[in-house]
Amino acid sequence: MAAVLDILMLAFPGAQLLDVTGPLQMFAGANAELAREAYRMRIAAPEAGAFATSSGVRLVADLSFAQVTRRQLARTHTLIAAGGSPGVGVELERGVVARILARAVGRTPRIAAVCSGAFLLAAAGVLDGRRATTHWRLVADLERFRPQIEVDGDAIHIEDRGVWTSAGVTAGMDLALAMIEADHERALALAVARNHVVFRIRPGGQSQYSAELQAQSSRNARIGRLAEKVADKPRNPWSTDVLAAEAGISQRSLSRLFRASLNVGPAEFVERVRIDLARRRLIETDELVEAIALACGFGSLRRMDRAFARAMATSPRDFRARFKSN
Repeated sequence: MAAVLDILMLAFPGAQLLDVTGPLQMFAGANAELAREAYRMRIAAPEAGAFATSSGVRLVADLSFAQVTRRQLARTHTLIAAGGSPGVGVELERGVVARILARAVGRTPRIAAVCSGAFLLAAAGVLDGRRATTHWRLVADLERFRPQIEVDGDAIHIEDRGVWTSAGVTAGMDLALAMIEADHERALALAVARNHVVFRIRPGGQSQYSAELQAQSSRNARIGRLAEKVADKPRNPWSTDVLAAEAGISQRSLSRLFRASLNVGPAEFVERVRIDLARRRLIETDELVEAIALACGFGSLRRMDRAFARAMATSPRDFRARFKSN
């Protein structure tokens, strides 16, 4: 009889609902596809019983953190820490989850975190000397929180010597699908993804969302309007003086505004918007790479190559080869 792998999700009040339920649903999907129990899933929380997630929706924990003993960890195949605000901050102060994760090293074959749950792994010292990722908005915070970690802000998920981390929220499902593929065969992961109408490997890294989402979520309306104008007409000469004139402020004020709102300069932001546009066209169209470079405002393929190298340490052609579906 095939082995059943025990999955234990560490959750808590104020956790992100999808960080908990998204990965568990993928494992449940694998059980359904195989028509047997390949994964046995349970949730642990500060106390057994009902607890409220950050959305207000309540989940039910099968066991308390006190019950997650060394013996329990030795029986667990995959231990996952959820993320979410305000729950992660509270748990960092309490320190209980970090202690459980630290005890799991050497006992639990696979240790993971979803989204900001990476901070709990970091607090436990589990990520020291490893590559890891988290939600794109928290990359700089994680780097400051634990400089010993090599943080990759573009990855959807990363596995480094048995420790797995993922980007934000729905990326936890990508993480679980990758685990399913590692445990079984690619065909099973594809079947689960297809049944849930999600990508097995989504096109592009998480930073494809950051430039536009950062601008849209900025509290300063000028930033959002400028981002829309650059994205609408990327071939325009969007120098700092042109952007300042569009915003109706001085160049110095514009630079201060971008630094305060997005922690980048105006020129770097224009480049990010153009990179976002180029990545979508590389994945979604069959246009020549040279034509995409011109259409997205780089002026030449050489300039787009340099921009991609700075932002993602890859070339436009390699990016397309990696992520574009045949």
